Amino acid sequence: PRQWWQRGEKDGRLKMLEFQAIILAGGTGTHLYPMTEGVTKCLLPVAGHHLIHYQLKLLEANGFKEVIVCTCAEARDELMNYVQQFPALQVDLQVVDAEAETADVLRAIKSRITKDFVVVAGDLITDVKIYHLADVHRINDATCTILLRAPKKPDPRQQGAKPVKEAPGPADFVGLDEKGTRLLYFKPVADVEDKLTVPKRQLMQFPNMQVTKKMLDAHLYIFSRWVLDLLDAERDIASIKTELIPFLANQAQFDTKAVPGQPALARSDAGDDSIIGTPIPREPTREGGDVCHVPIKCHAMLLEDGYCARADTLRSYREMNFEVPRHGHGDNVPWDRHAKSFGDKTDEEKKALGKQVGGECVVGEGFVIGDKSSVKKSVVGKHVTIGANVKIDNCILLGHTSIEDNATMSGCIVGANCHVGKGCTLSNCNLSARYSVEEEAEHKNETLCLEAEE
Repeated sequence: PRQWWQRGEKDGRLKMLEFQAIILAGGTGTHLYPMTEGVTKCLLPVAGHHLIHYQLKLLEANGFKEVIVCTCAEARDELMNYVQQFPALQVDLQVVDAEAETADVLRAIKSRITKDFVVVAGDLITDVKIYHLADVHRINDATCTILLRAPKKPDPRQQGAKPVKEAPGPADFVGLDEKGTRLLYFKPVADVEDKLTVPKRQLMQFPNMQVTKKMLDAHLYIFSRWVLDLLDAERDIASIKTELIPFLANQAQFDTKAVPGQPALARSDAGDDSIIGTPIPREPTREGGDVCHVPIKCHAMLLEDGYCARADTLRSYREMNFEVPRHGHGDNVPWDRHAKSFGDKTDEEKKALGKQVGGECVVGEGFVIGDKSSVKKSVVGKHVTIGANVKIDNCILLGHTSIEDNATMSGCIVGANCHVGKGCTLSNCNLSARYSVEEEAEHKNETLCLEAEE
């Protein structure tokens, strides 16, 4: 059975050569402020790796050989150096406007896309087998196929774990056919004012359509190449999620009139007026006949098992840092297995540090901790120095940060190169990079950043 499984994995990866891959890593990360103060979102560390590491590893594990990475000018040089760590991938870095919307980015790189393509958000971490999504796209001859994820489940490793509440963020109304694979309706909840209205034509053709907002858009999509021609003609479509997907799912796939760029259908396939509930647009020609167009079909795949999350809020970013190391074991994840803490220490040093640092922590190299200090349930970056009699619980400390003696910190996210003075007490605070907290200061539920002081 294992040989058959391995053969299926190999065949799936080979099939992905039919597609191009694009990572949208140019966002400014305003929802992660102040952690993105002076740092591009795609380069933020998550449990020891840059965010973009997880998308590159995902594509590499799924058989891609080339990838287009769209990023902002500020991140280009650092990314250029970083992607050298992925020799199996030919990375084409494309600089785009940091404020550009996602569909605008696709327009900007249209000339570099020559076939059907996969779009991956630059803040997504998932272990989905993309070739399974590609099978859905290919088998159904879909125009677009999106990945949906179910809400998080309790971690079975935590005894008595309560249901996990999703981090606050945009939810979506998703309408699927009775098989759960045909995407019939898609609309962000934020765009619905009083009540949800589903057009009658959808209900007539699919009376068993099920509409829910318990499935979340994972921001991983597959599109037919001709959709780029549609975007060229429909310049008002700026966002993939909020405008392009709703246009294709709610309107275009039910219209009898072709949209810009929609390819012509071979005459041998144009005998019926519809294909499984999808109308075939027909347009008259000058010669008195008509031309039929390839029907637009939108599909979806729900990822029920495995890991899938986005760093689109500070809360979700925090959760990722704790979840990814727990999930990253065995051969089932595409990203690099996280090295054990204290990889640069001797066995004797590890034994001593184990008395002060909880086994559930992730600690980078160059870690120094003083006497009578403790670190519990935390993620600690490289070259972090902690003084004596310090208590740290449920925190994320990015690299090159120093914590002075007698400080107490709980539930904090601390940016790189920060300094926390002696005797400080911080609770549920977020510190931007290079921030310095004065001695004996007390802060609770605050965002501390250099910009605010200036």
